Amino acid sequence: MERPEGKGRPVDLLVEGFRKGMPGSFEAIVRAHQDRVYSFCARMLSDREDALDAAQEVFLSAWRNLSGFRGDAALSTWLLRIAANACLNRIRRRKSLSEREAPWPEPSGEAGEGIMFQPAGGDADRPDRLAEASEMREILTEALSHLDEGSRWMVLLSDVEGFSYEEIATLAEVPVGTVKSRLHRARMAMRRLLSPVA
Repeated sequence: MERPEGKGRPVDLLVEGFRKGMPGSFEAIVRAHQDRVYSFCARMLSDREDALDAAQEVFLSAWRNLSGFRGDAALSTWLLRIAANACLNRIRRRKSLSEREAPWPEPSGEAGEGIMFQPAGGDADRPDRLAEASEMREILTEALSHLDEGSRWMVLLSDVEGFSYEEIATLAEVPVGTVKSRLHRARMAMRRLLSPVA
């Protein structure tokens, strides 16, 4: 948990522990953030194995660079920035290898768990609600696949991860106004794509 504790946060103590060579401190950081990092990678890449590899790459990069982490942003924000870059690099590699472009395939069985949108519902156990939710996830996933990678990860950070415009601007290293305009265009594009089913 990232509750304030004096001037620092518990996660900052873990970073300090890592810097001082305290046993288990990096493993604690991984445990605290692995689910969120994996979930983000899975949504970006739509491939379970690729997402696992990307998440491992994120924590390897974090381990190598944690000594330079200044704490200007939350550790989770810093990790998601690494994750966004890792995923975008993997997507670019897919394209450069001329692989058949299918960034958001329909998942089947276990491999799709946790990758697509999961709309909440009070009576989600009803078969008709489950069918509706499944259909809506597919529609949203398909609409996201039509966005360019930069817009897609901004939408994921904003509308799925709940990041503020300021946090996304920090991640993207662009002005807040640029984030707002890109998200506005991306949401308008998704609205046009979704209008036939609205």
